[in-house]
Amino acid sequence: MQKSFAPILASMAATGLVTLPGMMTGQILGGASPMVAIKYQLIIMIAIFVTLTLSVVITLELALHRCLGRNGQVKINTLDTK
Repeated sequence: MQKSFAPILASMAATGLVTLPGMMTGQILGGASPMVAIKYQLIIMIAIFVTLTLSVVITLELALHRCLGRNGQVKINTLDTK
């Protein structure tokens, strides 16, 4: 799970320092308050992170239920490529 979060966390860390996100820049150029633009961008970044987290957790849960038996052993028939 840690490896799946690395790209989005790096992107979130660089936001505002290295790059200005398009939506935030557009709002500022359109006359909106910078604080309002930052709040909207923060909401978007949190939504992206939550979506990523949910997709990773759901994928891992589905894979575990499909590939592992009740005793924790790998189901060999799920790994066959026939």
